[in-house]
Amino acid sequence: MFARNIIKSFYVKHRRQILLSAALIFVIWGCGSSTDELTKTPTPQGSAEQLFAEGKADYAKQDYEEAIRVFDQVRIQAPASPMAAEATYLEGMSRFNQEMYAGSAQDFRAVRRSYPSSPYAARAQYMVGESYFQISPQPLLDQSYSILALTEFENFLHDYPNASVTLADSAQKRIVDIRDKLAEKYFLAAKLYEKLDAPKSAIIYYQRVLDNFYDTPPATESQLRIAEIDLDLKKYDDARKALANFDTKYLQLASPSERKRALELHSKLSVPQ
Repeated sequence: MFARNIIKSFYVKHRRQILLSAALIFVIWGCGSSTDELTKTPTPQGSAEQLFAEGKADYAKQDYEEAIRVFDQVRIQAPASPMAAEATYLEGMSRFNQEMYAGSAQDFRAVRRSYPSSPYAARAQYMVGESYFQISPQPLLDQSYSILALTEFENFLHDYPNASVTLADSAQKRIVDIRDKLAEKYFLAAKLYEKLDAPKSAIIYYQRVLDNFYDTPPATESQLRIAEIDLDLKKYDDARKALANFDTKYLQLASPSERKRALELHSKLSVPQ
């Protein structure tokens, strides 16, 4: 009873302030709700055909953000229509042009998956690889996206042998670039192990270059370094074998300095050990 009287007395004394505070909170809440409603972007309206035309117009104007919203509605309204495949593809291109590469890869996959007989399917498969290629990092970093890109470009060449020559040539070039990057990653790892005075680990990574990327630029130096490290480790038979592989596979590709080093190795290994 005593506590109730205290509360009642406090309310009577400060009633005006309490009511004003409550009114202010209500007004603020109401204004916030109104602001949210005003800033919320409305969903594009119209038939699928109208929206498709609007989306293509937005895409032509490079208003990619709006194009994505409109094409998404086309896909929702008419998922089985012929224009849905193009809308999905252009939605992917809109994200690609905004450098939203992970999202564009998913859109291009959707074209391949949902509309495999569409004229956009081959190009979409190529663009899956291109999307991953764009987020492929420098050689020293994790190469998961590089491997994804490599797989998608290889799938493109396998699944669409009759694709345009331009796309096929571009895919082949991307594959070369990716393989060079992956080889460079192993090569740099091998050099790092050498600096850390871990020659056996260095040989392992140089050998990975040769096993997986024998036709890339780092392969020549990798083969020669294996021979040189084996000699330093006094593994003379292994050094001779590595040098013989260098002569057979890489001598014609070697630089003048690499050839000179090979000759020096031959000279050292010709001396009875």
